[in-house]
Amino acid sequence: MKPKKSSPKVAIIILTYSQGKLLGTCLESLKKFTKYKNYEVFVIDNNSQDKIGKRIKEKFPKINVKINDKNYGFSKGNNIGIDLAREKYNPDYFLILNDDTEFFQSNWLGGIINLAEKNKEVGVIGCKLVYPDKRMQNAGGYLKGLNITKIMEIGKKDFLDVDHVMGAFMFVRRETMDELGGFDEDFSPYLLEDTDFCLRAKKLNFKIKSFGGVEVIHKAHQSMNKTKDPKLFFRFKNDILFLVRHLGFFNALFRIFVYLPGVAILEKENDEVKISPRYLRIRRDFLFNIWCLAKAYLFVVFGGRGIQNE
Repeated sequence: MKPKKSSPKVAIIILTYSQGKLLGTCLESLKKFTKYKNYEVFVIDNNSQDKIGKRIKEKFPKINVKINDKNYGFSKGNNIGIDLAREKYNPDYFLILNDDTEFFQSNWLGGIINLAEKNKEVGVIGCKLVYPDKRMQNAGGYLKGLNITKIMEIGKKDFLDVDHVMGAFMFVRRETMDELGGFDEDFSPYLLEDTDFCLRAKKLNFKIKSFGGVEVIHKAHQSMNKTKDPKLFFRFKNDILFLVRHLGFFNALFRIFVYLPGVAILEKENDEVKISPRYLRIRRDFLFNIWCLAKAYLFVVFGGRGIQNE
């Protein structure tokens, strides 16, 4: 059955890096459980070690595949996919989707589109992400003071106003994507680019929503575990960029120059105890951590000049 001409076009962007098995499961579930037909899939292979892009072309000939010349990280990798989809498909909506997701509801896409079409002020819609055993994982959240919170309960009929949704599943209106220009590549290779995207959309008066009626399995952190990047430097660097751009002056100042050095130097005795001076101890690798934090400060101040990604 061919889609009606009035059916909005959806470009599904899936960035992958050396996750052939997970990506195959994602694509199979997408094909099986997507009744809505007016969509195209764009797989962007970030130069995977296992040459997954070539295999996907053979197994799923109708899927658009682009193989990058190197691993560009989350923001630029997805931006490449977004530009490709604009050029080849001219969609009304984009779905940014992780390769470690899996679908199990039959009309998930139709439900999201109906909400988006009825609520033109909404720029980004997230869903209820669950673990493989269907336990609640994430449904977006809020920026409250110094903290980025997440929603841990959401009903099937809930369509909640939130500050951010997770980059594993982001349904984005075309106008929103065009105005924002995609993900901010300053947050490469990964971390906080999805939250930054949502908060920038809110500043342009687009609403960010989370819909509990669509549930998607997310095998969290599977993709990230394949990378060999120094996570601590990128965590500090992206944390500082985010804080400068989105927190108030005094909150940002406190978190950048008090909280982050504290994280670099101190750790709790164990995860069960509360944060208290009596339960804190100096990290064995605190000198290396301070070096990573110092590099992050320099990276932000000088725009990355002279600082190489390790």
